[in-house]
Amino acid sequence: MTLGRALLCSLLLLLAGRAGAQPAAPATPPPALRLWRLDCGRLDENREKLWAWQRVPTPCPCYLVANNGRYLLWDAGISKRGLGNAHPVAKLDRTISDQLAQIGVKPEQIAFIGISHYHGDHTGQASQFPKAQLLIGAGDLAVLKSSPPPRGAAPPHIQPWLDGKAPVEALVEDHDVFGDGRVTILMTPGHTPGHSALLVKLATGPVILAGDLWFSHADALRGEMPDFNSSRAETLASRERVGRLAEKLDATVILQHEPADVGKLPAFPAAAE
Repeated sequence: MTLGRALLCSLLLLLAGRAGAQPAAPATPPPALRLWRLDCGRLDENREKLWAWQRVPTPCPCYLVANNGRYLLWDAGISKRGLGNAHPVAKLDRTISDQLAQIGVKPEQIAFIGISHYHGDHTGQASQFPKAQLLIGAGDLAVLKSSPPPRGAAPPHIQPWLDGKAPVEALVEDHDVFGDGRVTILMTPGHTPGHSALLVKLATGPVILAGDLWFSHADALRGEMPDFNSSRAETLASRERVGRLAEKLDATVILQHEPADVGKLPAFPAAAE
């Protein structure tokens, strides 16, 4: 066979192969990731408090993340004792369960409860979801099991998990909640030993729910923090970490107790996607 005929045969074989090949299937887009901001109470004004964030009504939101039919509840707000102005400071207008019902989510559908830290204004309604797996920093879980409990903690809020009657995972490093890299609990110790934040990679852009790493914009500007933080050095390191990550990802950072940050997410029942 001459060189010319050999090249022609090779070309014909390549063309035949292409003609018979099946076109690649289009990539299936990942299921929509949605993030709701729930109203989980507030701490009312007290002008005698030392810190500026304590002198105005302080929101205590919690958040719901939906990922392909699975749900994560991030923080659990004020306990039901705050309903009907029964508590002088902690106020609650609607329970988490009532709000979930409004968007067609049943309590038993909550697969995970992520707790940014052990303070009672972040754990108040967790016991409404005893079938969920609790995701909490190992340092916080250890402290909650101590006697007496630490300042600001309310162990009864998470008693099913403390008693071993419900599943719990004590986190010592960052945790990929759904296993697809889109929702990650970030270990950010300092406010408490096991404090954490949540990174949610929405289609519209990443969001970081910062827990109590900062209380207010003034904290961020002045480098202030409460004197009851478990470690000033760890707090500063965690703040720097989250700041660098937010810059790298061009993420929206939400300070959960900052009134000015409430509007960074849509008003319930709308969700960010």
